[in-house]
This record gives sequence, structure tokens and C-alpha cells, in this order.
Amino acid sequence: MIVLYQFPAAFGVPNPSPYCLKLETFLRLAGLDYQVRSVGNPRRAPKGKLPYIELDSEAIADSAIIQRRLAERFPLNLDAHLDAADRGRALVITRLCDEHLALLLLYFRWLDGEGWRQVRSSFFGGLPAPLRLLLPSLVQRRMRQALWAQGLGRHSPDELLSFAREDLQALADLLGAAPFFGGERPCSADAAAYGILANLLLCLLDTPLNRLAREFPPLLAYCERLRARVWA
Repeated sequence: MIVLYQFPAAFGVPNPSPYCLKLETFLRLAGLDYQVRSVGNPRRAPKGKLPYIELDSEAIADSAIIQRRLAERFPLNLDAHLDAADRGRALVITRLCDEHLALLLLYFRWLDGEGWRQVRSSFFGGLPAPLRLLLPSLVQRRMRQALWAQGLGRHSPDELLSFAREDLQALADLLGAAPFFGGERPCSADAAAYGILANLLLCLLDTPLNRLAREFPPLLAYCERLRARVWA
């Protein structure tokens, strides 16, 4: 049995982490049986991040590595209908979602003032007074340092929104008239795309990035289509 460790649901989506939502969507698309354990603090997780899984008594971290290990362990056919070019395209979509657009989401939730007020209240508002005062600033400072080191944190909000618009337009163009990024049926790239796009389009948070994403009706229709197929 696969045991999935991830954050609890929040903001009207199954998981507020695009990576946790990506992995659970992948498990559902692949038809794998699993159990969920909710974790509030990822510090004790392998690599200090969520999600991770336990498989055959082994803890495996990082959504991409987990997917690779699951593909080695189980006879998955999620990408069996893709040719070589389609598999390359699926990888490009996944990398765009995981390594760029998801980082922009982090910025507009944790560093931009509008999103931070909502996240701070939701995630830390119920803590006892000392932690409620100290922990949010500590977490935000670490997020700021990480995004500064990565490079995106050095740009202005307007510049970051321009990057996000390019990402969203690229995803809309790659989707085209197809129902899914895998064509007539989903592929592994749809797990990554849904993980981030659901957190932008179906999420109850109201940030500049969420509002920008709503300017792309085809991506909203895509999210609703995949939600009906996988999360009904």
C-alpha cells in the first residue's frame, strides 16, 4: 500500500500545495491504491518537504522522483498512448508547471502583501500567541531567501506577472482544442498542470496571480474537466 504524506486540504482545493495536488492527481489518474496522512509541519519529512510517500517500508520524497519510482514498481500505462515527441512535450509542460509557475504562486502567496495577509490568517491564525507572532515572519523570511537565491525573488511583482502571463498563455496554446494535455485522455503532464492550475483557478485565495489566471477561460474549462474526471 502507498501511503501519501501531504498538507491538509485548504482554500477550496484538495491540497494548497501544487506538488501535493500533482502527486495525488497522478495516483488517481494511474489508478493506484493509496492512503493519505495529513502533515502540518514538513520539517521531519525526507528532504524537509512535502509530499512524500512510504512504499515497501521506504520513504521517498519529491513528486518527480516518486512518480519515477512508481512507474518502476507498478505497470502504469498513463503515458502509453504518447509517442516520443508527445513524451518530450509532456516533460516540458511538467517542468514549466513545477519549476517556474509554481514558484510564482509561492511568491504571490507568501511574499506579496495581498496574498500573504490571506495565507497568514489561514495558516497561522489559530496558533497560540507567541507562535502566531514569531512563526509567520520566520517562514516568510525563509521563503524570501529561497526565492531570492533562485532568482525570481529579485524581480518586481509586475515583472513576475509578465512571466506568469507568458506561462499561462503557453499552457493554453499547448492545450489547444484538446480536452487534456495528453490529448483525448490525460497523461502524466496533466497531473502537474492540474496541481498548479487548480491552485490558481479553483482556489479561493484572491491574489494578483489568481486574478491573472482567470483571464484564461480555456484553462478554467480544463481544470473543471479534469476535476470532474478525477476528483468528482
